[in-house]
Formats: sequence, structure tokens, C-alpha cells
Amino acid sequence: MKVILADDHYLVLDGLKLLISTLGYVNSISIASNYFEMTELLKANEFQLAFLDIHFGKHDGRVIVKELKSNYPNMKVMALTSYSDSATIKTAINAGFDGYLLKIDGREQIDIAIQCVMKGEKYFSRKVQQVYFEHSINTKKIELTEREKEILNLIVAEKTTKEIANTLCVSEKTIEAHRGNIMLKLEVRNIAGMVRKAVLMGIVNV
Repeated sequence: MKVILADDHYLVLDGLKLLISTLGYVNSISIASNYFEMTELLKANEFQLAFLDIHFGKHDGRVIVKELKSNYPNMKVMALTSYSDSATIKTAINAGFDGYLLKIDGREQIDIAIQCVMKGEKYFSRKVQQVYFEHSINTKKIELTEREKEILNLIVAEKTTKEIANTLCVSEKTIEAHRGNIMLKLEVRNIAGMVRKAVLMGIVNV
């Protein structure tokens, strides 16, 4: 198998090349530290797999991968990045990467990833799965009433039940009832969980 590594950090290139060279089924590894080097190597060689940095110098890997998929449809392209936020992961997946690895992932994960994508499967490292699927769950549409949103914002602002009741001119029992409904809708068991999930989902601002 012929592999190309595209990253603008030589330390990453050297380390990844050394690591991948220990995999018996890989017999050729080429490295590119910029977009021009990558395109020249691709013109001169037929690679089965490419590792591409999401932020490749001045270029966006999410744009490059579409170009690669169009020009080299048989080549698998794996994202290799230090970015583990849900937004970057989601846009990379949508862009067409066959897999997503973090630069902190070890030999075992890289080995498994290569074998998976070469069989036509998608591969996302454990950390990526955790972030992506947690984000997907937390962004499930949840309908809160205007009053519930108002109370939730006051809870996030660390107001006590009594303070919230006084602010909204209702009884403390009414606030407790609303709070219980909010917790049910958010599927959490306590106030700390409610606040955390509300912030992650963007229901409230902090």
C-alpha cells in the first residue's frame, strides 16, 4: 500500500511516517509539507491512502478533500488534526473524509483506522466519537416554554428558588414545578446536569 502524508508540521510528518512504517502492509510512504508538494506527488504516484491535515497551511483540508475525491476517487482520505471540537468534526465528515483521527491517537488506533477505511468503512477515533455523538444527542430538539426558558436562565445565573419566585411574582412551589418539568425535558437528574446540558445545547448563554 502506498500512503501520502500531508501536513505542514515536520515533527508530525516525521513521527507519523515512523509510526506507519511499522505497519507491515504499508510499503511506501511519501510526505508533503504544503499543498504544491502534495499535488505534485499525487500527479506522479498512485496512492491508496492519504492523511490530510484539516488546516493544511493556508489551505482548508475540507476543501481539499473534495478535490481529491473528485480527481482520485479510488483513494481513501483520512483527516489528521489536533481539532476535536464538534463543529470541525461535523464539517469534516460532511466534506467527505473517510475517517477522522487526532494527532494524539496512537499506533493501535491508526492501524485500526487504516484497515477500516481500506475496507470501505468510515472510522472515527474514540475521542472523536465521544465528542460527535455527545453533540448529536445534546442538540436533539427540545421544546421549552417561554416561562421555562426564563426560569432556566435565572437558574444558570445562580438565583435561588426564592429569588426566582420573587422576580417572577409567583410561588416557590410554582418555580419548583417548572424546574421539574425542565429537568424531565432535558433528561437530567439534578440542577448541575440541567445547567451543563442547557449550556452545551445553546439554550442559554453564559
